[in-house]
Amino acid sequence: MNGNFWTMILITGIFIGFLMGYSVPPMVEVGMIGGGDSSKAGLKSDMDQDMEEYYRGLSLENDEGQNQ
Repeated sequence: MNGNFWTMILITGIFIGFLMGYSVPPMVEVGMIGGGDSSKAGLKSDMDQDMEEYYRGLSLENDEGQNQ
């Protein structure tokens, strides 16, 4: 009985460690956690004028589709 308890604790700990290993590094990379400057969190690439117009057009198309 006591051995089964510690086996379940071990399996649960391994599973939680596995999940944390996949979730923490991306959050550190984008700046959500880690104590860095919060103004630098988010997208790290610059958006040129063409790309900005493209996404604005997509947004307008999406808004028009919802209004119909």
